Amino acid sequence: MLYHPDKHRDPELKSQAERLFNLVHQAYEVLSDPQTRAIYDIYGRRGLEMEGWEVVERKRTPAEIREEFERLQREREERRLQQRTNPKGTISVGIDATDLFDRYDEEYEDVPGSSFPQIEINKMHISQSIEAPLTATDTAILSGNLSTQNGNGGGSINFALSAVFYATVGPLVIYFAMHRLIIKPYLRAQKERELEKQRESTASDILQKKQEAEAAVRLMQESVRRIIEAEEARMGLIVVNAWYGKFVNDNSRRNEKVKVIDVTVPLQCLVKDSKLILTEASKAGLPGFYDPCVGEEKNLKVLYQFRGVLHQVMSADNEALRIPKQSHRIDADG
Repeated sequence: MLYHPDKHRDPELKSQAERLFNLVHQAYEVLSDPQTRAIYDIYGRRGLEMEGWEVVERKRTPAEIREEFERLQREREERRLQQRTNPKGTISVGIDATDLFDRYDEEYEDVPGSSFPQIEINKMHISQSIEAPLTATDTAILSGNLSTQNGNGGGSINFALSAVFYATVGPLVIYFAMHRLIIKPYLRAQKERELEKQRESTASDILQKKQEAEAAVRLMQESVRRIIEAEEARMGLIVVNAWYGKFVNDNSRRNEKVKVIDVTVPLQCLVKDSKLILTEASKAGLPGFYDPCVGEEKNLKVLYQFRGVLHQVMSADNEALRIPKQSHRIDADG
């Protein structure tokens, strides 16, 4: 009802409402179909995006759908592992077929069982190798081979790393020093590069989500005004301030940048009968929310008033939240 285009007369708000109403319609199509609803209930949106669902029979129970999903997921992981490990193998066999092509029949006329030519395997060689990417530039390679010839055999296993540092063997104290001064900063920088790539790849999607969230907040204003009036009349739940994103409270991380968005209005819009209930799911998907820091740890911080008393709570992104609670109450003496 909040996003229904007929509820808004302003042309700009009406256009924004139509766009968001279409998203609600898409959600309805998923949830109203028993099969897609079962998939979404179990695995969320990622389940709907899994390759292979189109061949699944439509009359299946949630348990059967779970089993089918896990099978498809295993196949996808196996394909991904094949691509990452790049397994290679060769088998060569040496065969002595002299008796087949250069046979002297007169020599074997009186020998029992000599009517068939003898073919012997006199040597064999098997080799196998797999790769394990450690970073974007470093790869570990494990290889082995086994050879046998005329009853004698041998084999070897080799392990190699493309990074020079890992090939160096030194005292333990040197290792810890290198780990602290080189490896940890390197891995931290590598993580930052991966996060930056993730942000770049999702930049257009995040921008769209931000625009949708901002449009939703504008559409909520009138409803929120009525909710606040009703809550004030009963000394109920008023969201004073609410922020969502990355908070930095640890002194060791003081150089990191705080990345939060104001979600006071969308959170107040979810208040019903002086209660706010959030389930165990990422809060980035709530109406009026979006992800301000892709790939990073996020929290929801809420300052609210209930029965004229201030309360405060910090909730992890995927953590369920129910307010008001006595434990959230701010001590007036503190």
